Formats: sequence, C-alpha cells, structure tokens
Amino acid sequence: MMKDVIDLGESTKFDIEDEYYKKFCNQLENEGTDARSRRTVFKTDWQRFLWAFILGIYVGDKTPLQDKTKNPPFGMEIFKNRSKILKTMIALTLQELYKDNPDELKKDFETATENGENLGRKIKVAIEEYANTGFSILDRRGRERPGYIENIEYVVEDILSDKTWSC
Repeated sequence: MMKDVIDLGESTKFDIEDEYYKKFCNQLENEGTDARSRRTVFKTDWQRFLWAFILGIYVGDKTPLQDKTKNPPFGMEIFKNRSKILKTMIALTLQELYKDNPDELKKDFETATENGENLGRKIKVAIEEYANTGFSILDRRGRERPGYIENIEYVVEDILSDKTWSC
C-alpha cells in the first residue's frame, strides 16, 4: 500500500536546471587515462545529482527549477539496483519537508491513502529542488576552486570540514 502512496513513477526522469545540466552533467572526464580522470569524484550524472541533493538537504533549502533541461539525463531506472539510495533520498526529503510539523506527514499520508492519491510527485519535485540548491553550491565552489567537481581531494576536504554550506 505504501508503494502506491509514495510512487515516483518508474519512467520518471529527474529534472535538472538547464544551466547546471550543461555545467555538471553529460561530462566525459571519466574517459581517458590521465591523472584527472583517475581522481574524478563523480563519474556519472546520477552521482553528481545525488551529491547536489545531499548538499541541498544539508543546508535545508529548496530552490525551484526555472529552466528545466529538455533531456534529463537519468530517471528512476538508475535506482533499480540501488533501492536503498532512493529510499534514503525519499526519507531525507520527507524528514526535511516535515521537520517543523511531523504530525503533518502522518496526516498527509493518511489522507493520500484514503483518497488513493500519490505523494510521489510532491517528493520528486522536492528532491529536484534540493538538488538544484546543491548544484548552485557546486557551481559556486567550482568558481572558487577551478576543477572542484573533478578533484576528489577538494570534495573530501569539504566533506570532512566543519564548513558551513550556503547557497
């Protein structure tokens, strides 16, 4: 029954702001044998999206997409064998959406169940908006430190620091 209430749709593609799609997705840095490609942090678009989502959740800020890319690079199919990652994304999204009023989640879930509705659309949009915030952080960090997204040392340094992230 929960699957019916929270269903993101198997053929659903995750929307990404076109500016960030062009900067961060469909990159080829994992090809080749140079030192840069061996140090690459994120070899796939979904990994970049996941990192951006985590940053957005961490700062607790959603940024609506203004100009979605016409050809989103991946969708639910990427999580077919990674269901724990998707479930974690959904759980983090729900936790953040309802952090100020957890009783509202129960109410929304019960209402959706009774009405045969799907909360998946709301959750999917929130995931995209948290990722959009994260992409803006990645964009800023990339301007501050050229090569940031491709350099594992920079990313790990940020992960381990007490840095206060912001948009």
